[in-house]
Amino acid sequence: MPLARWMLRLLFALPLLATAIIVYVFGQPIDATPNATLVERVSAVQWDRADPDWLGQIYPPISTLLATFVPGGRFGLAVLGALAGGIFLQKLAEILVQREFHRSTSVILMIALAANPLFLYTATENVSGFLGLMFFGLATADMVRFFTWGNTQSGFRAGLSFMMAALTDLTGFLFVVTALITAPFLRLRRNHQRGARWANVLVIVYPTAASIGALMLLNVAFLSTPIGAVGDQVLAGAADRFAALPAQFSGLTGWLLIAPVLSAWLCALLVGRFRLIPVSALVFLGIVGAEVAGLVPAGSVGNTYILMTVLAIALIPSAKSRLNVVLLNAVAFLQLLIAWAVAFDSPTTLEWMMTLRDAFG
Repeated sequence: MPLARWMLRLLFALPLLATAIIVYVFGQPIDATPNATLVERVSAVQWDRADPDWLGQIYPPISTLLATFVPGGRFGLAVLGALAGGIFLQKLAEILVQREFHRSTSVILMIALAANPLFLYTATENVSGFLGLMFFGLATADMVRFFTWGNTQSGFRAGLSFMMAALTDLTGFLFVVTALITAPFLRLRRNHQRGARWANVLVIVYPTAASIGALMLLNVAFLSTPIGAVGDQVLAGAADRFAALPAQFSGLTGWLLIAPVLSAWLCALLVGRFRLIPVSALVFLGIVGAEVAGLVPAGSVGNTYILMTVLAIALIPSAKSRLNVVLLNAVAFLQLLIAWAVAFDSPTTLEWMMTLRDAFG
């Protein structure tokens, strides 16, 4: 029933709303967050222009428009992220039910995804990245239905959701690449038809390719460069970020960064879906590449963890035997421990958690 769904969405959103209120009404928000950067960037946009440089200033357009018209500045964006989080969690719970996961596994996966500081921080302090992840999760679930069930409507929804992700956050490019990486490994219902797989891929990728391609053509026509000003800003400092990679993957921090990938491999092994091992590895390399290219804004924490958990929910089939259910539950619980360890290891989320603690005090 629609009313029951909306009540469940509100229930899921309540902890996120409470977090936003505690930080912004009773606490002292930290400065180095993606939402703070977004609000600062939007304040400099001139809305009486309409030229290619201006298009570069407002990209990605959906998050820019939201930051412009949602009242309350950073607090308004935090509330918006909390409400979006309620919808996101309800849709993921619906996917788990549709895919016939064991009830215990569904509960532990939902707890592992949402009951940690990484999810709370991303939803309330990185609205563009969180909405991009939300659109990506919904698109991935629809993509699986499109490939494995032959549901054409799901294919169209997946394509539009990937486009929305790309127009909401710069990491949306990564999500489209993820779809291209994942597609060859999905089971295809129409596997007897030659070219059916890549026809499905075209349906999914076309809306994003068309929207980004149109912007690139405008840049070429008026600025003589396909990437425009936004591309130049993003790529600035890429060499320094690449040089810093070895230090980023050293010690405990490095192990925590790759831990979600190792958990995804364990899940794939437990359910016998070995083809998902290269998928998760390639997606992780895509995330690293996006960080080097500057697509991930400063202050973003937990993107890898949330992305890998959503992929597990959308792609990994349910366990059949009781032993596999128990083992899958153990891996899901391990994910929760990884999320908390990453949160305490990150200076940004640790400072944010201290803000919550001080507000409670």
